[in-house]
Amino acid sequence: MIGSAIRGNRTDSEHDLRLDDYLPTFDVTQRRHIVVDATPGEAYEAVRQVNLMRIGLGPRLLGELRYLPERLFARVRGTEPPEMPDSVTIDDLAADSPYVVLAEAPGEEVVLGAVGKFWQPAIEWVDLDPDEFESFDRPGYAKLAIGITVVPYGSDRSLITYEARTETTSPTARRLFQFYWTLIGPFAGYLMGRVLETAKATLGRRTIPIE
Repeated sequence: MIGSAIRGNRTDSEHDLRLDDYLPTFDVTQRRHIVVDATPGEAYEAVRQVNLMRIGLGPRLLGELRYLPERLFARVRGTEPPEMPDSVTIDDLAADSPYVVLAEAPGEEVVLGAVGKFWQPAIEWVDLDPDEFESFDRPGYAKLAIGITVVPYGSDRSLITYEARTETTSPTARRLFQFYWTLIGPFAGYLMGRVLETAKATLGRRTIPIE
């Protein structure tokens, strides 16, 4: 598996990415690749169905930390605290979360987007429609776009790419996000790699090293 952490603008490649249509410029991105012995359709479904809560202890701990402020506030208010979900897949994010599907080519690529103040203990999300994502520029927020792309890689093999880009909407948001990203960036890249490794294991086939 190959991974990279990049700052800047889109890079030209053989394949046009729908991700570039929605967030061509960004402050930071994490990108991970893996080659598997599977058809593109099989690989695409496998990565979309990975349970993000079952890819290791890290996601569970991160989720607990994310839910902690809301649980504390609930106790203060005397209300029922939120429970951690047992299963969260890419499809779950698209169906029941602040994330929206920005674009999809079934079997090839899906792009999800979300806007919020990710650096806050309890994230302040923005509720928006997919067609509002690209033009959103309200100061004080960050825009996150996630792209999962699968392309053929030789005979009966596929290259899966998982990329997450973030762009801030004001200098203040950029400073806050940069501090947050210094802490969370390496961990986010690790989790993205675990998603791809889990998808490969689900396929039950050998991973082909990229040379």
